Amino acid sequence: MQRLSGRAASEATRALAARNGEGRYRRLGRSGLWVSQAGFGSYRVDAAVAAHKEALRAALQSGVNLIDTSANYADGGSERLIGEVLTEMVSTGAVRRDEVVLISKVGYLQNSNLRLRQERQQAGKDFPEVVPYAPTLEHCIHPDFLEEQLELSLQRLQISCLDGFLLHNPEYYLLWALQQGGDAATARAEYVRRLRQAVSWLEKAVQQGRIAWYGVSSNTFPRPAGDPQRTPLDELWQAASLAGGAGHHFGFIQFPCNLLEPAAAMLPAWPQERTLLEYAAALDLGVLINRPLNAIQEGDLVRLDEDVYDAEGRAAARRFYEDAAQLNSSWGEAPHLRHLALRALRSAQGVSAVLVGMRRTAYVADVMAELERKAPERSDREIWKRVKALRART
Repeated sequence: MQRLSGRAASEATRALAARNGEGRYRRLGRSGLWVSQAGFGSYRVDAAVAAHKEALRAALQSGVNLIDTSANYADGGSERLIGEVLTEMVSTGAVRRDEVVLISKVGYLQNSNLRLRQERQQAGKDFPEVVPYAPTLEHCIHPDFLEEQLELSLQRLQISCLDGFLLHNPEYYLLWALQQGGDAATARAEYVRRLRQAVSWLEKAVQQGRIAWYGVSSNTFPRPAGDPQRTPLDELWQAASLAGGAGHHFGFIQFPCNLLEPAAAMLPAWPQERTLLEYAAALDLGVLINRPLNAIQEGDLVRLDEDVYDAEGRAAARRFYEDAAQLNSSWGEAPHLRHLALRALRSAQGVSAVLVGMRRTAYVADVMAELERKAPERSDREIWKRVKALRART
């Protein structure tokens, strides 16, 4: 199978932003790439669903130039869909490869990857340092696993170079080690060792021309200082500096943030009492936000969208929207809670892009309508603290 050559380029992405309105785009940190403020989140898309392909085509045609996926989404079906649609649209001239920023993630052993590991075990060629988290879920960031997974991702995506390759929730090691009753300090030391080993391999993959930038997607980046499960961004940066010098290619981080989980925007838990967003900005990292509309509260999923609830739930969501809209003048211009949720993140200084599930063309149109509305950037921890307090009163 012939692969698309090249990769995203700063000049091409900046030109795309200029054509479509620079207010809808942001610079993706030290990579110098420009990306749409809303990225095409591919968690629930699959090559087997025609509607999902139509949605991606519509997004790319509308100016969305950031696509985020992972090897384990739809057991590889998400990457296959993106590869098929992108190859088709580049071949017809509808988009250019150097205008599209394509990011994938690695780490999970589920479904076909789990079967692959079992076959390797039987052949005596097991992956080292696999985390046996659950019977149907394992995790690994050892270079041997990363090597095999990168090639599989490139094949499914039909490209020669990924613009971003992210370790996907490497904190599974910490979760597992602590569940086993291990000492927290010992577990963290081993976690850092594994991260450094992975970062060293990622720098080599950049030099080989198979990835352009790398990073980490972690649900525990926003945790407080001292939390034994927190992924240490400061030590990751040091590891990259050791592996690649001042010109290293650690460029992106990804984590959840939303109106009900605002720790990244309000918690001074990083060097010099910075928030996670402030610290990432100081390092000039591209910041990708996931779960903008889905909050985890006390183990339950709370949707930041009135339309998904019954009458009683819709009324409660609307009350929350009305209270939150008063906290920032631009938020009040958002017609619905889902738009306000995206507006709040777009307004937060340090956020490069918000990853939104757009598996239907109607969802694409709804998100693009929000991008047409201005979202002035401002950094205000107090607003985010007040938003968090609203939940308790709603």
